[in-house]
Formats: sequence, C-alpha cells, structure tokens
Amino acid sequence: MSEVHKPRPARSNTGPGGVAPAVDQLRRAVDAALVGQADAKLGLLLAVVAREHAFLEGPPGCGKSQIASALAAASGARRHLVVFHRDLREADLLGDVRLRRELYDGAPEIVGEAPGSARFERLRLETIPGPLLEAEFLQLEDLPRAPGEALGPLLQILGGRRALGRQLPLETAVATAQPAGLELPVDPLEPGQLDRFAIQVRMRGLVGSRSWPGARELVDRAAATTVEPSRGLGALQRRQLQDHASSLPIPGTVQERYALLLERLRGVVRGTGQGSLLSDRTFGRSVWRVLRANACLRQSPTVQIVDLRALRLMTAARLPEELQDEVESLIEQTIAENEHAAQVGATSTMTSPIGGGEEREAIAEPSAETLQDDLQSELPLPLSPSEPEPAKPANVGALLHAFVGRIERGRRETDADPGGQPRGYRPLRRLDEILDGDLLEGLLYARGQLPHSPRTFVRTRRNAGGAVVVLRDVSSSMAGERNRWASDVVCGLVKVAARRQMRVGYVEFHHRALPKEIGGRLLHRAYAKLVDLVQTTQPLGQTNYEEPLRVALETLRGRKGHNRHVVMLTDGLPITGDTRVRRERALAHQLGVSLHTVFVGEGECPPVLDEISRETHGLRFRAHSGPGGELEVIER
Repeated sequence: MSEVHKPRPARSNTGPGGVAPAVDQLRRAVDAALVGQADAKLGLLLAVVAREHAFLEGPPGCGKSQIASALAAASGARRHLVVFHRDLREADLLGDVRLRRELYDGAPEIVGEAPGSARFERLRLETIPGPLLEAEFLQLEDLPRAPGEALGPLLQILGGRRALGRQLPLETAVATAQPAGLELPVDPLEPGQLDRFAIQVRMRGLVGSRSWPGARELVDRAAATTVEPSRGLGALQRRQLQDHASSLPIPGTVQERYALLLERLRGVVRGTGQGSLLSDRTFGRSVWRVLRANACLRQSPTVQIVDLRALRLMTAARLPEELQDEVESLIEQTIAENEHAAQVGATSTMTSPIGGGEEREAIAEPSAETLQDDLQSELPLPLSPSEPEPAKPANVGALLHAFVGRIERGRRETDADPGGQPRGYRPLRRLDEILDGDLLEGLLYARGQLPHSPRTFVRTRRNAGGAVVVLRDVSSSMAGERNRWASDVVCGLVKVAARRQMRVGYVEFHHRALPKEIGGRLLHRAYAKLVDLVQTTQPLGQTNYEEPLRVALETLRGRKGHNRHVVMLTDGLPITGDTRVRRERALAHQLGVSLHTVFVGEGECPPVLDEISRETHGLRFRAHSGPGGELEVIER
C-alpha cells in the first residue's frame, strides 16, 4: 500500500511558498466569476491541480458554464468548448478525415526517364485534429445530450486520455448537466458513466439554497459597471503547481484513516448497489491525487487528516443523494476521532518534575463509550422538561432500497422516442424520416440507384421516468409521533423519485381523499415544493381506502409505460367506503400498477393491505417502534 501511494518525484523545486501566488490567482479568478457556490469552486480547483475531470450538475442559471470558462481562462491551458446535441458525431470530437493531393517524383524504372523529369499526383488521407486531440482543458456542455455513438468513445478517451494510438495533452475536462428533476428530452447518465469524473458536485441556485447574502451580493455585482479582469497563469506556472501537488507525501496515518472512512461509507450504502464505486480502480487512483491537490491548495507540505474533507466532492453520483448528509457526518467524525486521539497521545507523554523527575502517570486512552460521549458533548444541550422532545427520525433504509430495486426493473425497458438514442436501423416508413437516416443511401435512393428504401435510425429511450403516487393516512390515529414519522417516509420516497426522474403525486386521506396539486397538476416533478407540503399536515377524521386509491389510479390511467406505482401509508382499518376496495384492486391489476403498502402500528396488520399488495405484485412493509425509540420500517 505504501508503494502504491508513494509520491512521484517533483520535477521542480517549488515549495509551499512558491505555489501561493498561483493558488491565489486561481482563487481570485473563480471568486470574480461567480457568487457563492463554494463547493463548485473548490471542486474545479482540485480538478485542475490534480489533473482530474469534474462533473457539475445544477439547474440553468446557477453558473456551471461561467465558472468552468473562468477557470479555463485562468489556468492558461489550451481550451476547447464542446456543446452537445443529438446530431454530434465522433468526428466532431476527434477531427474529420479529408483527402489531400500530394505531388511526388516518378521512379525511372517505371517511367523510363531521368529522376525529377516526371511529376505524379496521389491522394492521401489527412486528419484535421478535433477538440479532443489538442485541448488541455475541455469544457463539455450538456453532456447527457450526447448521442450514444459519440458518448461511448468520449468516456473511453476521458478515462485513458488516449485516442488514435497516441497520448493526448488533455489534463482536465469539466462536464455540465441539468439535474434529473427537470423535464428534459434526454436519458440521464448512469453512475458508472460518471465514474470517469473524479470530482462530482451538485449545484443549486442562490435562492433555491436560501443563500440570501449571496443573492444580495449577486444583485450588487450585476449593478456594477466595471469588472476588474483577473490575470491568468502561464503554462509553466500551472505545471509547476501540478507537479508540486503530485509530489506531496501521504503519511501512513492518513491512509489508515481513509481505509476506516471507506469501510464506514460502504457500510452506510450496503445494499444500495452503489458501494462498489467507492473502491474501484478509478476512484482509488483518483482519491490520492485529490487529497494531494487539497493539501496543495491549503499550502501544506504534506497531506493531513483534514484533507479527507475533499472526499465529499467525489461522491455526488457515486452514492445516493439521500445519503450525502450522512457521508459528510462520517467524514467529520473520522477527523474528530483522529484529533481526539492526538490530544490524548500528547497528554500521555507529558512529564513532571515531581518525585525526582519521574514521569507523570500516563492518562489512559479512552474507551469507545467514552469517545462517543465526548463526540456527543459537542451537540446542543437537550431540551428542558417543559419543551417537547422531538421525535427520532424514521429508519426508512429498507423501504427505500426495496422500492429503488422495483423501480430499476422498469428502467431496463425501452420505448420508441424521436429524441432518444440511436440504437439501430430500420427501413424508411415516411418521407420525412429521410432527414434522420443514412444520407448516402438517401442520395442514392433519390437518384434511383438504390434497389430498396433507405435506412433510418431506430431511436429509443429507456423508461427512466415513470410515476409514483404516495397516499398518506392523516386520520386522527396518525397524530403525534406517527405523523412526524410518516413525513420522514414520504420525504424519503420523494427523494428516490427525484433521483429516478419520476413524476410524483401526493394524496392525503382520512374519510375522504385530499389530493395535493402543484401548478394545477397532481403528477409533477416539483420535488422541493412537495417536501415542504409534506411537513404541514393536520390529522383528523376516520379512514377510507377507497377514495384515495381511486384518485391515484384514475390519475395513472393516462400514463404510458410499466413503471407506475402507488404507495399507501396507513395505521388502521378502513371505516368508511368499500373496506375491501374490490373495484380499485381490479383497476390496478388491469392497468398494471403496483400497489405498495406500509402499515404503521404495533397491532395486527389489516388483511386487506396484504391482499392489495399480493394481487398487484407490490411490496409490503410494516413500521413499528424500535428498541431505541426510532421508527423501523421492515418488509413483511
């Protein structure tokens, strides 16, 4: 392990003081280009210094392209911009091939004349270099819009930095994309495809993230009439900075703490199917470069434990979004444990002149329980007896994992779509399809020289969307802790739907259904507004299964595809309406909609819930109080 992470010898004698001007220039450039977005700024700086690729995801207008362009100019690298669209070809990236005329002298044994007395002409193939062959800094706009015939070779080139049998000068590629929650005519990229990008950052707008000081600064900056330009680096200065970062040593203690953190992270994501991306060859090779780059930006002579904080900028697409907060907590916990151990070690070696210079009695290293108490001491004090104790969060991991697995089955299906990826050819059916077909065959067909109709692309799109309607019982029996727990469950389902680009609907019910429409629609992708709506419920009345199920199924009736789900969260028997919901069960079976049920309570689960799920091939869960007082959701 120590040999793998041994630093490369530095090709320059640049020290921490020597790299300070270069680091300051890069920081000033990104700060002048964009207000806020500290994670995106740090992530791109790490990418440039570590010679790694970065992926920025965020809504339109949050500054993805602006910050990438500013850093490209400040780095002093040769840069190219590629804007993806569905008609982009591989030749647009690598370069076109053209015929070139070449004159040469004839050979005497062939022409029977003296050398040089005859001139001949021949044709040679010549490649016009494209962006990938010349760029040191590559800016890839709207990467998910890249067609399959260009995306595959591009990702392979980014991973190996080789093309056409030669090594490329490419150092850093920054790709941008809009979040999956927006309605876009493109397929979202998979985590395995995004693994080529070591740095992965999700950006949000200043207003969306409630960064009001930053929003005010943006308004003030927009009103200013002049902007002071920032001076960029030279090529030599940039390479010296990169070489210095690659030469920083990594102590064994940092490697041990990283191994401990990696094991904890894999424990958190165990069962989600994405934990392997944390230990694959690509990630394991990039980690040490990013840690060295972070230490270089801090102007530290060696990598330290605190540089593990840079790992949070490498997990946006490698781990589920709902676990990102927990990832940051584990990183901080690992750093805090090391600092605590260092303090204990320093205290245990102190000596005292008492007793003829004998060493003071060593302080014993704290146990795991004591260490946990010390970590908890940094949390806020508990509430006073007069204040209500907040409910502990619901443990909904099993529910979300099983639900994600059910959704993934539908994602494998493909539907014909004019804006999808080209996945084959088929005969021409309509004359207007010739624009999306083989141009050479179309030309021959127009001349009457093709015995059959020209071919056109078969464009399909994976069923990456789908729809889910969440039915939440808000009857009187759901008041108190159960109501707060139900909010946790619904919010978790909404996050899963957002990551899978599903339309989501939300219906509260007691003795009647209460559809919660946003923008006049029950099914939508306004996930943030829905999460806020989930927190404002007022339990009252009795329970009715019939009406909310009918509302959900009638809403899904007009939706195409097989990835349609209804999740019903309740704690009791139906009192009003058809308690057997016969008509709704038959309609769900007819439409192919899966009905999943979550029973909240300590008693026996109503048999009708099991019947609903079994008949529609849905999931069945039970939520009850765990030994620690938290809500545990397990599959029945």
